[in-house]
Amino acid sequence: MMEDLIANTYKVLSDHPILESETFRVTHLQRTERSTSAVCSIEVGGGLRPHIHHQHDEIIVFLEGEADFRLGDEMRRVSAGDVVVVPAGTVHATMNAATRVIIAAVFAPNFDPENEDREYVD
Repeated sequence: MMEDLIANTYKVLSDHPILESETFRVTHLQRTERSTSAVCSIEVGGGLRPHIHHQHDEIIVFLEGEADFRLGDEMRRVSAGDVVVVPAGTVHATMNAATRVIIAAVFAPNFDPENEDREYVD
């Protein structure tokens, strides 16, 4: 099961590569009435700004790499195999990638990529 997830993730990433002007790329995979799934690739030194999803919980699976992760006021080091659950309303961000980072994420309820529930806080 995990091998299928990883294989599919790498296929999606090869079809949607990071552009030279980007340090990360998020690609939404599937959207149902109840959830949205996505993959994210982060280049060395890159990451996302701290943000909140007011209406969405997020489950993040780190498939590759190592980076800092902010969850609320806490910073921790994450690496391949780690899973982080982010309740709605919680500040979070994958930051300062030490290596290339590959993430699979699920948002619930569904997440509209055209009208993202994302408020940057820092």
